[in-house]
Amino acid sequence: MLLEFGNQNKQMIKLFSIAVGGALGSIARYSLSNSALKNFIFFDIPLAILFVNIIGSFIFGILMGLIENNIIESSNLKMFLIAGFLAAFTTFSTFAWESVVLIQNQMYIKLVIYCLASIILSIIFCLFGYYLGK
Repeated sequence: MLLEFGNQNKQMIKLFSIAVGGALGSIARYSLSNSALKNFIFFDIPLAILFVNIIGSFIFGILMGLIENNIIESSNLKMFLIAGFLAAFTTFSTFAWESVVLIQNQMYIKLVIYCLASIILSIIFCLFGYYLGK
């Protein structure tokens, strides 16, 4: 019975870590996407969300490098940072919606540029962050 209570307690701490990280990640995304970056639109491409996705991918890469090298060992900290903060901070759902808006406005070339820039730059910065984290 005591062991079962201990496991439930560990699970609750893990869920709490994810919830707090998620709340902070959402606030960070909202703050960045509604900051002065919101006013930067180049060729009808929303740069604020592109920037959030690139930075989020970069941070994810750093964290994965740190985790792989056992620099970050705490499972609660991992849950807080990755399943919580970064999962809420990165905005591919927003990315998808903004892509839909470009489709609705028949801005197909801008859609392709936006999608390619989001995906390619996020992968490049994730890889760069990963090597920095190692």
